[in-house]
Amino acid sequence: MFLLLICICFRSLAQTDSSYTIFVAGHAYGAHAGTNIGLHPPFLAKLKTSLDSKVSALFLTGDIVNQSTNESWAQVEQELLNLRLRSYYSMGNHDNNPIGLSVFIKKYGSTYYSFTIQNELYIILNSTESDRSISPAQLQFLDQVLKQADTQQKRIFVFFHEVIWNSLEKYKLVRSNSRSRYEYMVNISNFWNQVFPMLTAYPEKKFYLFAGDVGGNPDAIAASYDQWQNVSLISSGMGEVKDENFLKVNVLPDTVTFKLIPLDDGIVMHPITWYNLPEKPDQINGAIYVIPPVSAVRYEVSPISNATAYHWILSGGITGSSDSSAINLSFNTGFQNGNIVVSAVNDGFGESDSAVLDVRADNTLSSKEENVSGFKVFQNHQFLQFAINSEVVANAQLRIFDQMGRLILNENLLLNPGVTTKTVTINSLGQGLIFIELSKGISRLIQKIMLH
Repeated sequence: MFLLLICICFRSLAQTDSSYTIFVAGHAYGAHAGTNIGLHPPFLAKLKTSLDSKVSALFLTGDIVNQSTNESWAQVEQELLNLRLRSYYSMGNHDNNPIGLSVFIKKYGSTYYSFTIQNELYIILNSTESDRSISPAQLQFLDQVLKQADTQQKRIFVFFHEVIWNSLEKYKLVRSNSRSRYEYMVNISNFWNQVFPMLTAYPEKKFYLFAGDVGGNPDAIAASYDQWQNVSLISSGMGEVKDENFLKVNVLPDTVTFKLIPLDDGIVMHPITWYNLPEKPDQINGAIYVIPPVSAVRYEVSPISNATAYHWILSGGITGSSDSSAINLSFNTGFQNGNIVVSAVNDGFGESDSAVLDVRADNTLSSKEENVSGFKVFQNHQFLQFAINSEVVANAQLRIFDQMGRLILNENLLLNPGVTTKTVTINSLGQGLIFIELSKGISRLIQKIMLH
C-alpha cells in the first residue's frame, strides 16, 4: 500500500523589497443566520479598504462558506477575483463535503499543501480530515516538508481551522467557537502529543500557527494568542461578535508583527498579546498584621494588563468585596489568622493562578491614648489605628503633621453609630516625630508619636 503525499509548491511571489504582508481570516462566511452565500459582507468591505501593494496573499482559515455548494464556492472565487487577491484555503467543518473537497483538489491538488513566499515556508493543514486533529497522513506530510525545508527558512507559517491546541487544560475556559472548546478537544486533538513535538524539534526555526474557529458564536472570543518555546499560537475570526476581525501579519526582515483589523470602525482592538489568559498577579501589598476589629484596610496587586476583573477569596473573619486590583477589607473581632487570595480574570479566556497573603492578628498592641473624648489611638510596628466612638451618624476629621508642621495626611471620615476605625500604614508617613489631630464636633484629640 502506497501513501501519496501531495506538496504543491508555488513560486515565490515577487516583491520590491524583503517586507510583505499577509491577511488571515477565520470563519469568513460570517454569521450562521447570514443570507450571504459568499464571504461575510463586512469582511469584504473592510478588505477593499485595507489592500495595498504590500499584501501578498489572503489566508482563509476555514468555514469559508456557510453551505458548501457550487454556488457558494463560485461566489467566493468571484469576490476574491474582483479584489485581485491571491488566496489560500484551509478546510473548515462547514466547507467539508464532496463539493468542498473537489474545490480544494482543483485549486491546490489536496486539502493540505505547502509553498513559499520569498524565503518563508507556508503549510496548510486540514484539521477536519481526522476530526479536530491532524491525520496520520498529514503528520507524515508535515514531517517530510519540515525535513526538506531550506536551512535558510527560519520562519514557518502553518494554517488550519479548529483551535486544536485548546485540548490543553490551561485553555479549559477559553471560549472559542463551540467545536474548538476544551471539552470537545481534550479527548480528540493530537496537537500536544504529536504536532507540537514535531515543531519544537527545530528550535532554530520560529513557527507561527493560525486557527480560525473563533468569532462565530455570540459568546465567543474574537482572537487568541499564546507562545510556547519557538511556537506562536494565534487565532482570529468573525461572524457573531462585536469585535469581529481579521489579522494583518507584517513579515519583516527581522521580525513578524500582528495587528487585528476590526470590521467595525467603531471598535478598537487590543494588541494581539492581550487575547490570552492573564498572568498570575505578583505579591499582594497590604498589612500582614492587623488589629481586629478593624475596617477599611486596603490591599492591592499591581494591575495585570489584560485582566478584565479580579477574583478575591477571603478566609473566615475577613469581609470585603471587589472585582478590581484593590480591595478594602474588614477584620472581625475574633479574627486570629487567615489568608487573602486573588487571581486575575480575562473574560472569555479564564483565570490566572492565585497570589496569596497570610494575615495575622497583632497581639502586641499599645494604646497611645485611652478614650479621650471618645477617641483611641493604637500603634504597632506597621500601622496606626484610630477608633472613634459615636452615638449618631457624624463627621470627623483626621490630620497628621510632620515635625516641621507640614500637613502630610488630611482625611474626612464618616462615622456610623458605634465604633468606626481608620488604619494608616506607618511607612506612608515617613520617620520622625508626627503630630496627630483627630476631631469630631467640639471634641479633639492631639497626640504626638515618634516613628522609626
